[in-house]
Amino acid sequence: MEEKIKLNKQGYEEYLHAIAKKEKELADLRMYKGSDAIYQGDNWHDNPILYQAEMQERVLMREIAEMKHKLQNNVEIVESLGDDSLIDIGDVVKIDMIFSADDREEEIFRLVATTPSFDMEAEIKEVSINSPLGNAMYHKKIGDVASYKVNDRTFTIELKEKVVLDLENDGKTLRKTK
Repeated sequence: MEEKIKLNKQGYEEYLHAIAKKEKELADLRMYKGSDAIYQGDNWHDNPILYQAEMQERVLMREIAEMKHKLQNNVEIVESLGDDSLIDIGDVVKIDMIFSADDREEEIFRLVATTPSFDMEAEIKEVSINSPLGNAMYHKKIGDVASYKVNDRTFTIELKEKVVLDLENDGKTLRKTK
């Protein structure tokens, strides 16, 4: 059984948009294949450009079919529960990544139910509830210790506090909420 993909309404819309983008790419490729690629050969020899277009077409068709299958069978729409005692979608959380008794690293993440931004320069990194780390944080309480696995390695985190952006000052400064 495949694992559910948790998305909020925005994440669901983004997923639909990604499917539409792939379908547009497929339509454009088919136009190219029928109008340009087919005429690249000399009708006596192989036509590698046409073969390449056909291969790309099959890849896109498979990707679209897989995305639609996941949408139909594996997507679970989730929204915030409104329980402030739990870590939920949209919360910014300060955690300790525990590597050993003397080795801890403090990190701050925003928990999202969409495709996270992978901007490594951002002050607040995003983590999806579908990732091992995000799943370990989701619906836990401040003070909880949780673990998650990546490949064959187990990691432990401690949920330290929820933080919010201080909108009264610069809108980027973090301040403690709970």
